Amino acid sequence: MKPIFLEIRHLRTLIALKESGSVSLAAKRVHLTQSALSHQIKLLEDQYDLTLFERKSSPIRFTQAGERLIRLAYDILPQVIEAELDLARVKQGEVGEVRVAVECHTCFDWLMPAMDTFRQHWPLVELDIVSGFHTDTVGLLLSHRADLAIVSEVEDNSSIICKPLFSYEMVGICSKDHPLSAKEVWEAEDFKDETLITYPVPDDMLDLLRKVLNPAGIKVTRRNSELTIAIIQLVASRRGVAALPYWAVKPYLDRGYVVARKITQQGLYSNLYGAVRETDSTLAYLDDFHNTVKDQSFATLPGLLVLE
Repeated sequence: MKPIFLEIRHLRTLIALKESGSVSLAAKRVHLTQSALSHQIKLLEDQYDLTLFERKSSPIRFTQAGERLIRLAYDILPQVIEAELDLARVKQGEVGEVRVAVECHTCFDWLMPAMDTFRQHWPLVELDIVSGFHTDTVGLLLSHRADLAIVSEVEDNSSIICKPLFSYEMVGICSKDHPLSAKEVWEAEDFKDETLITYPVPDDMLDLLRKVLNPAGIKVTRRNSELTIAIIQLVASRRGVAALPYWAVKPYLDRGYVVARKITQQGLYSNLYGAVRETDSTLAYLDDFHNTVKDQSFATLPGLLVLE
């Protein structure tokens, strides 16, 4: 029997396949080409003389052998990550500060659990959210009033490093008895006579306006609300329609409060990045915070896409 060399990279690839459900998305997640990932798995299968997953299933369905390696990966990788963190602590020290600035109202739903996990990794790093909603989070970084910012656009500034977190779909939501509920896909014209219920942010921070309505010359009446649940309630009572992240509205869709529809045939997608000062880009605890947010989001939020 040929010697079998099971490596950490194989376990990371298997976890990526398990959590993303497809070869193409898993390849992006582990920074490989699709062919390179397929070749890596094929070599592993050849070594064991076993098939690890069914090629034509969607999402990927693992065989008994594949599931056994998945269980091993979930057992082993946390220990590897902890060991790597220990080495980083030895090299850089354990004390620091991470002040997080956000520019999206829905960030807190997934940011807070990630912060709890991070505190277990770095108990001596002070972690906090810069209070209030901010339209210039990069300005907070440059003025040293924040250490990491969650942003929706890559900043063209050599003093700032932006790393991708994830991409997500924005969906149109309306009441179950609204006329637009009969349409599977909403186009720009469908918003023409509607009141658009949004968070209280400038127009240029709303992807629906920037990417769909403004290019089509569609003007809408806006009504603002601070909280997602308040927007849902207004929509459910036919006070207007809204465009929100799918993962943010899914709990209300499951309960039947409102319905969601695709925005344009191509879909409306938004991106999120983690931004830090270039001078801080090598700090291990900042890098781990970014990875913790990204990994936990993919593990818990529905419908996320890998962002290059």
